[in-house]
Amino acid sequence: MRHEPLIIKGGYVIDPLNKVNCEVMDIGIANGKIVDPSTIEGKAKVIDAKGKLVMPGGVDLHTHVAGPKFNAGRIMTPYDHRRSWIRATLTSRSGVGLTVPSTTFIGYRYAQMGWTTIVEPATPAL
Repeated sequence: MRHEPLIIKGGYVIDPLNKVNCEVMDIGIANGKIVDPSTIEGKAKVIDAKGKLVMPGGVDLHTHVAGPKFNAGRIMTPYDHRRSWIRATLTSRSGVGLTVPSTTFIGYRYAQMGWTTIVEPATPAL
């Protein structure tokens, strides 16, 4: 699937792999790849990112989505599963919960916000 070219202008770019540490720059994207923005100027959609962080994906190093307390909470709130849910499709799984959402439900919400990695530090010793 091809998308229109995109230029993200004037954001604070963080890209540790390429040793870019919060430099204000423009990023070009064409056919799913990072390109020199000057090669697609005039034919690209432009997003003004002035004053915003631009990075390959968000990382949350401390979140509670699957630890033992969450799992106990899910067991104690079965009514919650009927109040909020997402349907399974050919490419996604179902998920439930509002007060204590399932890990699938939470994972899809994180992905919709652009996060690529989340870490659950509260795993029980087995």
